[in-house]
This record gives sequence, structure tokens and C-alpha cells, in this order.
Amino acid sequence: MSLPPIRLIASDIDGTMLRSDGTLSDRVRSSLWRAHERGIHVVPTTGRPATVSRNVMSWLGLDGYWIFGNGAVTRHEGRQETVRCYWMDTAVAERTVRNLRAAMPGVVLASELDNAVAHEPGFAGRVPFTRPISPAVDDILVAMPTQLHKVIVYHDDHDIDSLYEQVVGVAGHEAVVSYSGLLPKKAFVEVAASLVTKATALEALCADLGIDRSEVASFGDNHNDLPMLSWAGRGYVRGDTGPTPPLMPWRRPISSWAKRCRRLADAVDALVDEHDW
Repeated sequence: MSLPPIRLIASDIDGTMLRSDGTLSDRVRSSLWRAHERGIHVVPTTGRPATVSRNVMSWLGLDGYWIFGNGAVTRHEGRQETVRCYWMDTAVAERTVRNLRAAMPGVVLASELDNAVAHEPGFAGRVPFTRPISPAVDDILVAMPTQLHKVIVYHDDHDIDSLYEQVVGVAGHEAVVSYSGLLPKKAFVEVAASLVTKATALEALCADLGIDRSEVASFGDNHNDLPMLSWAGRGYVRGDTGPTPPLMPWRRPISSWAKRCRRLADAVDALVDEHDW
């Protein structure tokens, strides 16, 4: 059975679009721009908030749709328009914070707002902020706004596996718990509104654009990409062909069109070349 040409490419940023040193190669930028110029929607889809994505936005230069915060925010950068937001219930966020502190003494927290981050001491060194960060607060509950996208959790005595398991045990029954490839040596876990994932935002955006999921290709490398990779007509797992890292036990073919993609640029070029231009 022939597959329809791809009309939208959704790509994770950290660990997928960017190199291991956190920079964007000219080869990847050129391939994504080639797709864009041929009329394919290229949608960077990241766990980062917009305020932590400014460097990538500048490097890539695409002014179309971007998905931030693991699906919490969809923006059109050219129009400077927020298309869609999914807010976390404040009561759930506050309960999550209190329960995490009771279960994990020493836990440090942050909350991701619409275009800022409220954080306790120690968070600033964990993400590549490209704008000045606001001063730390002693307790994010004091600074908890009425609208936030997610709670961010980190603990120096836990690796990503144990931290993820602990947070799922505390909050997984009423929120989406995930982690990304952003600075894995300083890993943190994110708690978002129930049912909100990259796939949630991507599905809604495709409905806006009249694009069927079979016409979508998604690229990712980590835990928070799994819903998007599973939802898209073609999901590509970015990574080497060697043994599956124990950090990502799901890293296996996830649909009949799931593929490992060692080079994002090569895969994007192949998708563009499928079109009968």
C-alpha cells in the first residue's frame, strides 16, 4: 500500500534536531528549510518553554508553528500568536508539590509559566537559559500563579530512572509525567496537565490545518516523544543502531513505519523527495 506524501514534519529539538553539544548543524537546518520551502509544515516540538528555546529559534529561523512545553503551548512565531494553551489545574499543581516534598525530602522544584519560569535555588544551572532568569524563590508555592503549564522536579540524590518512578508514584494518577533529552547529566522530570503531550498539541494543530495523521512524520529520541511518535503516521526514533540504552526501554519499533534515524537530515530529504513536485 502506498503512503501519502508527508505534509507536516514534527521534530523534537534536544537529542534529535541538535547535536550532542547543543548546536544546530548547517546540514540539518538546510534540510528543514528545504522542506519548508516546498510547502511542508516544519514544526519544532519541544519540552522546552519558549523562553528556553530562543537560541534554537534564532538558529533555525522558521517563523511558522512551534510546539513548546511538551504540548502545553502552540505558537505561530511569524504572527506572534499563541494558537493554543493547555493549563495545569492549580490545585493539582499545589497538591503535587506538597506530596513530592513529603515523599522525597530534598526535592527541588520549578513551575513553568506562559513565558517564564519560577524556580527554587539550583534550577538555573540545569537548563540553557538564553535570557536573564528571574531570581530564585524559596518556595514555588508562594509564587504559584493561577496559570501554569507544568511543575519541574529535580533531586541531586536521584538519577533520571529513580526520579521518574518516584514522581509517577506521587503524581501519575492525575498528571502526565515525562522527561526529555535536555542536559541528561542534570536531568529533571516534568509534570504536566492530565492528557497533555506533544501528541495532544500535534493532533489539534493538524485538525486546524486539515492534515491527516497519515501525512505526518515525527522525529524524537526520548520519553516525552513517545506519544508523538506513536500518533504520527510515520515515527522516526533518532539514534544509533546499537544496543537500546536502558534509560529508554521503549526505544524499539513503535509502529509499522517507525524507523531509527541516524541522520535527521537524510530522513527529511527522503520525505521531501517522495513528493511529485
